[in-house]
Amino acid sequence: MNNRLLLYAAFSLVLFMIWQQWKVEQIPPTEITSAGQKDERIIEDLPEEAAFIAEPKSIEKTKPAQVKNIDENIVLYNEDIKITVGLLGGSIKRTELLNYFKTISENSENIKLLDFTDEYYVAQSGLLHDKKSTNKELKSLAPNHHELFSVKSKNNQSLVLEWENKGAKIKVLKKIYLDKSGYIVHVKNTVINNSNRAWIGRQYRQIRRQSNGEGRSWVAPTFTGGAYYDEAYNKISYEEISEEKPKFNVINGWVAMMEHYFVSSWVFSGNKTNLFYTKEILVDDVRNDYIIGARSEPVLIQPNEKGELSSKLYVGPKLQIELEKIAPGLELTIDYGVLTFLSKPLFWLLNKIHTIVGNWGWSIILLTLIIKLVFYKLSETSYRSMAKMKKFSPKIQSIKERFGDDRQKMNQAMMAMYREEKINPLGGCWPILIQIPVFIALYWVLLESVELRHADFIFWINDLSAKDPYFVLPLIMGASMFFQQKLNPAPPDPVQAKVMQMLPIIFTAFFAFFPSGLVLYWVVNNLLSIAQQWKITKSISST
Repeated sequence: MNNRLLLYAAFSLVLFMIWQQWKVEQIPPTEITSAGQKDERIIEDLPEEAAFIAEPKSIEKTKPAQVKNIDENIVLYNEDIKITVGLLGGSIKRTELLNYFKTISENSENIKLLDFTDEYYVAQSGLLHDKKSTNKELKSLAPNHHELFSVKSKNNQSLVLEWENKGAKIKVLKKIYLDKSGYIVHVKNTVINNSNRAWIGRQYRQIRRQSNGEGRSWVAPTFTGGAYYDEAYNKISYEEISEEKPKFNVINGWVAMMEHYFVSSWVFSGNKTNLFYTKEILVDDVRNDYIIGARSEPVLIQPNEKGELSSKLYVGPKLQIELEKIAPGLELTIDYGVLTFLSKPLFWLLNKIHTIVGNWGWSIILLTLIIKLVFYKLSETSYRSMAKMKKFSPKIQSIKERFGDDRQKMNQAMMAMYREEKINPLGGCWPILIQIPVFIALYWVLLESVELRHADFIFWINDLSAKDPYFVLPLIMGASMFFQQKLNPAPPDPVQAKVMQMLPIIFTAFFAFFPSGLVLYWVVNNLLSIAQQWKITKSISST
């Protein structure tokens, strides 16, 4: 047994990712309406969407309706984000990340994480009164995200909206504001009850997104869909929202829509219970929208008193250290999978190295070197076993030729030789098996880390999250695999030998489209392995 097992494991991982991507590609793409139809998305988003929270319904197909209120947009910004707020409900209709761009071009546009034009993706919030008014003149006793607000005051980072039901003597001030920096949008509803009756109501927060397919990364089908936290991290796909429409109570926690590098999440403050819910909206025959949200417990505001209902919205990159500070479990949207317990400390170490060297490419190289040093003794055991197998491969081949098809006698002779020469045929297997989870965990760290997105390295590598434009790293990786195979004993089976010879070519073709940061890791790991294996093989062969 030798490092063929590691190659097979890596090969299987690549095939698995390609198979998952093939499944994704079978999902028919969602058609985007033309520019002349964009405004209808607001019209079709009827108030029943919010009302269902108290009385959940099955999937409904929205019908076009006339909206009397005319929406207007207000822009707020800080050092990191610019948001567009609609006067209709105070919905967050667009967020531009000022330090993240679509491409590395100097003229590239900022990333628009939320947007109400091309791909409908907005954050909505509002209030629900526990009892609907029977007086038509009084209308709503609480403003949902379809009620028109007016501007009370604003500056670059803060906006106060006002809604009032004069007949019911209920006023709501909705303050939306940003910190000096960062990606958090604060939303605070102040309900002023000037009536002679108690006001009982709840707040809801939801994210509505037009489906754009799930996991459209060629390298790996990174998850695009919903997520929530209820003392445990849970993902919920669009398909699950469509089929199950889950609804249950959560304490604290958050709800989110996420994609490869970015996430939008409503975070619940305080030790309070919220009703988690989802919904599917069939807009037309070719488009589905999906909603994930939460509704608070009722708040009682006595006559001539006021009360506050607050939330915060994170809309930005998946920065692990920042997400950990905002809410428990929010950093888990950086989806390392089952190996999170290994990936998180590996990222921590990678980030610490980066604070010293200031370059993510060199950080990857140094982290790979540290891992190789940690596993040096295990690798040494494996390489010594392989070196001995290679040294005695002529003798092993002679035994195979001598006994021909008599496998029982051949195995007996082989075991006798292993005992005589003190060779452990499994010596090269177990050390490699132990290292595989670490290698895969680091793979997901490099794949999921937004810090590597558009990160410059050296020379022609100006984006560690993109493929090598000249395919130099994949070619070096393939060559290193080829030379490493030459240090290993040749497989006795001719068919297996041919497969092994093809692996460097196959892997080179696959890695040609992998992010260069991942390929850099494989190249450095292979070169360090070759150096260690060559040294050990030379010492064994000289004895």
